[in-house]
Amino acid sequence: CSLNAQDKANLLAWLASSDRPMGDAKDAPLPRAFPAEWTIGKPDYIAQLPKPVAIKAEGTMPYQFINVENTLAEDRWVQAYEIIPTDRSVVHHVIVHLREKGKIFHDGAGGYWAAYVPGNSMQIYPAGFARKFPAGSTLQFQIHYTPNGKATNDQMRLGLVFAKEPPRFVVETGELPKPKLRIPPGEANHVEVAERVIPADVTAMAFMAHSHLRGKSFKFDLVKRDGTIETLLDIPRYDFNWQLRYDYAQPRLIPRGSTIRVTAVFDNSAGNPANPDPTQTVLWGPQTTNEMMIGYMEYFVPISPAKVASK
Repeated sequence: CSLNAQDKANLLAWLASSDRPMGDAKDAPLPRAFPAEWTIGKPDYIAQLPKPVAIKAEGTMPYQFINVENTLAEDRWVQAYEIIPTDRSVVHHVIVHLREKGKIFHDGAGGYWAAYVPGNSMQIYPAGFARKFPAGSTLQFQIHYTPNGKATNDQMRLGLVFAKEPPRFVVETGELPKPKLRIPPGEANHVEVAERVIPADVTAMAFMAHSHLRGKSFKFDLVKRDGTIETLLDIPRYDFNWQLRYDYAQPRLIPRGSTIRVTAVFDNSAGNPANPDPTQTVLWGPQTTNEMMIGYMEYFVPISPAKVASK
């Protein structure tokens, strides 16, 4: 995702040269080989939208909320997932929530079970880690389609690879949103903060930030019980078009009673070339021209042997 200073200097010098000479062919890397379809390998289970969704040529579309029923007769544990649209060109992002049978569920609420955003369409968990896929559950696809000038349709699929052995840890995702946004017109450095106390010890695996075109930077801080503050993730140049997932090399314990604080900075000025309209006060909303502020934390907790009921 980055170049060191010397590689940057070499690349810029080559771009600035008049002839841009070809290097020695024998030093070139081997051509990349990409999978024909599934990056995660052949799925054990595929959940597909029940019918194609018609995408209009122009304008905007409301978020689509589409349910897909789990047809399995027993609980399973998912070690890898991947979302593949049939027309990637009109899909901005997908959030998949899981609704367990008999439990209350609010449309689109809570952390994601699976996700597709620019820069992330799949996830493979290490051995011993998995997401639970209960029998009789429902997968709800929240889909943001973006018309691009040509009418088309999409019938995306979610592929799942099941764990070969019972896992020791279940993976969950929590979200920390700030829905009461109010970003003044012309403001180049508008700051918003959201906090949440952690009710139990959890071990963080990854973080992901989400805002829209006015998003400028995003930071996750840990406020410890003694009042000291530690930055867990700092994204100084947030990019709406490249929403990366940041994984720990070694998982990090977040102790009970500490506070996760997310701080986002928004640029609603004319100096932001992506800003749709710097004269407008911007509020929370689903479309790209609105704004959002959500900090996601993926974490895991141990599973007691009695609860591991699947293969």
